[in-house]
Amino acid sequence: MKRYGKGLGILAAALVLASTPVLGHEECDDVDQAKTAMAGRADSLGTESPEAANVTIKLFQYQPGRIQVKAGTTVTWINEDDIFHTVTAVAREGKGAGFDAPLDGKGKSFNFTFSQPGVYTYYCDRHEHMRGEIEVR
Repeated sequence: MKRYGKGLGILAAALVLASTPVLGHEECDDVDQAKTAMAGRADSLGTESPEAANVTIKLFQYQPGRIQVKAGTTVTWINEDDIFHTVTAVAREGKGAGFDAPLDGKGKSFNFTFSQPGVYTYYCDRHEHMRGEIEVR
């Protein structure tokens, strides 16, 4: 009986340790996204050009996942993954055109200028969990 209890304890500890990098990774992403989102807010306050903003695609995520920009801002998405992603947004009634840009590998990029205020959601057509949002003021 002791032998089984000890074995189960070791197995439980191994499972906890094996899942730690995954949990740690998600926490780091939240911190990185918060820092990047703060940088995006600083952009809109005038510390950098208010006509440009960047979104990085890294580790199957748009980073930052949500940004605020002024109308007339050009947003550039840059793929830092080796895999194919898209930046896809459905056209909204009376609120400008949609887009569907393939970013087929590391270093590929896409630009879009947001001319009308509103909230624009976008996603990767190949990876449903990848979603982002642009709030245009």
